[in-house]
Amino acid sequence: MNERSIEILRELDSRPSSPFFEYKVAQYIVETIKQMGVKVECDRFGNIIAHYDNFPSHRERDPIAFVAHMDHPGFEITESYREGCIARAMGGIPVASLKKPTPVVVFTPRGERVAGEISPIDTMLRQEIPERKVYLKLQSEVVSTFPIPVVFDLPDFSLDGDTIRMRALDDLAGCASILVALEWLVLNEEKVDFYAVFTRAEEVGLIGARLLAYEEILPKETIIVSVESSPVIPGISQGEGPVIRTGDASYTFDSEAEKFLSIGRLRIQEMNTAFKYQRHLMRGGTCEATAFAHFGYRVTGIAFPLGNYHNATTKISDASGGVDLEYIDVSDYLGGIELIMQSAIGVSRIGNYNASSWVTDISENIRSRMATTAKVFDELNT
Repeated sequence: MNERSIEILRELDSRPSSPFFEYKVAQYIVETIKQMGVKVECDRFGNIIAHYDNFPSHRERDPIAFVAHMDHPGFEITESYREGCIARAMGGIPVASLKKPTPVVVFTPRGERVAGEISPIDTMLRQEIPERKVYLKLQSEVVSTFPIPVVFDLPDFSLDGDTIRMRALDDLAGCASILVALEWLVLNEEKVDFYAVFTRAEEVGLIGARLLAYEEILPKETIIVSVESSPVIPGISQGEGPVIRTGDASYTFDSEAEKFLSIGRLRIQEMNTAFKYQRHLMRGGTCEATAFAHFGYRVTGIAFPLGNYHNATTKISDASGGVDLEYIDVSDYLGGIELIMQSAIGVSRIGNYNASSWVTDISENIRSRMATTAKVFDELNT
């Protein structure tokens, strides 16, 4: 499974995408799911929904959905200008790339890669051109209708010891982990009611997730788990395991939904006592769980601690910073896949695993001792 986990992630990274230009990634995801024999469809907005229901016909368990987005911050060419083009930033682009020359790649409708460089627009034009637009000079002509997607010119996937480096781990790591988990569940014919959901245009305002939630395409009783790569913050370390995410920058998640991740974690630890995980409110960004929460779904999240968030070598807002590959720890990624699988299985077997039994189970001996020793406080009530 470990080799397959890396293979899928590598394949996804060879298909760069940006908001509204997720087609190549979506195509690979759909083809991979179809090969599993799982039902998969796209809604009218291009979000992908796969449903693997291997429960008996009569059941009392709620379905669980793992959600990841297919896009990553980038640019789009909006118009020609002089000897080049004008491009607009899409999503949380590092400010450094808007302030100084930065290599990029344009992807044509025919799949060709054309190298270029973005740079700040001439001072005399700043009153006419919005701040998040840049000048783009291409090495060769691109024949296409606007808009045209543009991404940073960075190397494709690399595995450097215990570190995975990619142009867009946010959120191709989420997409890959869900695909691998789904494939494993199908191969092992596990009794689960499992949705794998891949959304569009997350980086420009959670658009795909908001539309999915608004239209209630998933049953309202579905447990929603956002799977993201989220920036490392104080209290979180790479290599210490995937993060059970209690909330994001905008919202605190649902304890009832998180219970199923706790069940999954307990299942893993019964088989592997060395399993590592972290639990934290990942406030470095807002994820798709928030979109579903606002429409009444029970939500929780899994996060892979991420370095160089949105390709910024320092902070997104740092104009003096640089642009480079994002990176995560291999063990965090593999542990997150295991957590997805075992949480999905645990939903169907919740009666056998009580994640909060230490809270609810109080022995009669302890109850009696509390009542007996409470008598010394009687004088406080007189």
